[in-house]
Amino acid sequence: MDSTSAASAATPEVLRNGTHHRRSLGLAAAAARAHLRTIGFAMRLMPMFPSRPIDWLTRAPVVETVRYETSEGPVTTELYRPPGRGPHPAVVLCLGVVPFGVDHPQIPRLKEALARFGFVALIHWSPAMRDRRLVPEDTAHVAAAYDYLLRRPDVDPTRSGLFGTCVGGSFALLAAAEPVIRDHVAFVGAFAPYSSLWTFVRDIACRTRANSGAAAPWPVDPLTYEVFVRSVTETLPPREGDALRDAYSGGVTTDLSGLSVEGQAVQRLLAAPDRDAAELALRQVPQVLRERLDAMSPLQHIDEIRAPLIMIGHDRDDLVIPVGESRRLALALSARAGATYTEYAMFQHADPTKRKLSPLRLARELRTFYMSLYPLFRQAVA
Repeated sequence: MDSTSAASAATPEVLRNGTHHRRSLGLAAAAARAHLRTIGFAMRLMPMFPSRPIDWLTRAPVVETVRYETSEGPVTTELYRPPGRGPHPAVVLCLGVVPFGVDHPQIPRLKEALARFGFVALIHWSPAMRDRRLVPEDTAHVAAAYDYLLRRPDVDPTRSGLFGTCVGGSFALLAAAEPVIRDHVAFVGAFAPYSSLWTFVRDIACRTRANSGAAAPWPVDPLTYEVFVRSVTETLPPREGDALRDAYSGGVTTDLSGLSVEGQAVQRLLAAPDRDAAELALRQVPQVLRERLDAMSPLQHIDEIRAPLIMIGHDRDDLVIPVGESRRLALALSARAGATYTEYAMFQHADPTKRKLSPLRLARELRTFYMSLYPLFRQAVA
């Protein structure tokens, strides 16, 4: 074989090696970008770190007022996006029941951090959740907000998804299962969600929570209890619903006369003295309430979520939604590729400002937080 023939024979192998080398370099560069973005986002989000150095190194986001349609009418809100034409990954945020109001300084901080590190970010604010009620219609509303994002020319649908905190995390999971968007959700994340309203409502009613397989006393957070009362009385006639809310919103068990059969069934749940009584009362609630509990329980719809990346996180000491709820989700997703679960000891129900940690422990928890976020940013730079 002459030299020309030898060179020709070697060319395919050389080309394959060169292509493999370039692909490896590309993957390494993408991983490095993802690590930098994860670190930068975490530092920009956490209020204990100065944000000005991050702002010097990143471009300020563009803030737009946008409008999208839901089944209950148009919604007008703010959208934060990176400058430039994109296309960028996008995320719809559902922050659940926000007791401190939508103008809390941590909220624009979250949207700005996302936009500075590559995401188009939109928060869907639920009027029902702002009224401290959970309604199944919100699942479709979150999906409508995401569908709006996917139609924007500066959004890349293959790298976009949903994220929620508290009950908003549960609704992000539910929205990811909606037929209109489920094949176009690249990721879904939930921080401190509940897994099922059946278990969550039972535990609130009897003030216990799962702890290493046993039921332990649980000092239910007042906000959690109020949302529970307002939600389970939602389907009753206004007079009965108002009477039960007045009687039980403060945790006061009061006998009421003249209630319908449905109203009496809901009252038995509100007045349940123990876990067995709460279980029995739940089996006897009106059919319409049973259907709503099913519709708003992520565990009932987990097989309908097709997102390749599912991220669940929870603080071990959360008093608003017990960590056992996320552990049930993690168990249901344990055999699924792309599903991750992380427990923290840094937050008080998604709030990093309420817990004071030693510098060493804070560093460990920040590393855990960073590692839990990395898969999201790794996918976003793919």
